[in-house]
Amino acid sequence: MRAPFRIRGSWLFLSALYVGLIFFVSSRPYLRPPGPEFALKDKLAHCTEYGVLGWLLSRALRPARTIPPALEVLWFVALGAGIAGLDELFQGTVAGRVMDIKDWMADVTGLMLGASLSLWHARRKRASA
Repeated sequence: MRAPFRIRGSWLFLSALYVGLIFFVSSRPYLRPPGPEFALKDKLAHCTEYGVLGWLLSRALRPARTIPPALEVLWFVALGAGIAGLDELFQGTVAGRVMDIKDWMADVTGLMLGASLSLWHARRKRASA
């Protein structure tokens, strides 16, 4: 029986390091995104942070067979959404940080965008080869 995904070790290692970085940053009390203040700045930071994770996860794990792109993206979003949920739960234990469902929703949006862009890039690259 074939495994459902091909694992790319170096990308998986980078993904694991990045998840560690996310949790390290989440452990910092009273953390705020750098730069000028504007509406939804925090949500943009969450979306960007998890967009990178979506990209890394979709590079680390590739389906062993052809599946519809939407299903492939959904798998990466589900995996990342679990990580994001644990991150939000963890933030609730850190002084000056709070659990926020809106942050989690921004995380999931970022995962969807990052994984979609990665898959679009990979398919485009395969088509031109």
